[in-house]
Amino acid sequence: MNYLLTICYDGANYNGWQIQPNQKTVQGELELALKEIFKTEIKTVASGRTDTGVSALGQTVNFFAETKFKEYSLQGYLNTILPDDIRVLSVEYVDDDFNARFSAKEKTYAYNFYLSRINKPYLDKFATRVGYKLDMVKMEKELKSLVGTHDFTSLSSVDTQTVTKVRTIYDVSFTQNGDVYTVTFTGNGFLKNMIRVIMGTAFDIARGKIKESFMDIVDHKDRKFGGKTAAAVGLVLLKVNYK
Repeated sequence: MNYLLTICYDGANYNGWQIQPNQKTVQGELELALKEIFKTEIKTVASGRTDTGVSALGQTVNFFAETKFKEYSLQGYLNTILPDDIRVLSVEYVDDDFNARFSAKEKTYAYNFYLSRINKPYLDKFATRVGYKLDMVKMEKELKSLVGTHDFTSLSSVDTQTVTKVRTIYDVSFTQNGDVYTVTFTGNGFLKNMIRVIMGTAFDIARGKIKESFMDIVDHKDRKFGGKTAAAVGLVLLKVNYK
């Protein structure tokens, strides 16, 4: 039986999604809960590996098990066992050839930030603070220039281990709700730290620290031309689409 879970979690207390020795991770907590329920080791596959401190509202995870539980029963068992900052939103049965990572067609992430010289503790729970002025019009224009298919070597972690660093961004939207600005990215996939590097670079472009445009930076295909990696706290995986 191939199960698909949709889960949400607050990444603040975890060293990312992926299991690591002697580290508290979301995958580690989920697999411990599954082992307690199924009475055997369960290996999970997620749509992607969120980094330390990154949260998710719609992470998807699949796993195989011989025992068949009703969807709502398994959801209830898991939410009883899991820590309060991890919750299973839904459980589905899927075909055996379904893979949460490789079957994904597109992913949507959001990055939240606010502008202030002084930190605001409530906002700090889900948004990163930017302590200097930004040219927001320029920033939005530059971010939207990333829509399309590009080699994102300049805008991802240097230790990204993939066959290719070419990815397609389908849409970038820029919204404001009170003090918080949100940049939402939808694409066919994202490299390690890619969105955080994009946002750190966007901040530097919008403050005038980096003079080149995003397209100039992309053309270099060299990480040294991008800006700093923005904080993890503002990043959240919103949803994964499979159609």
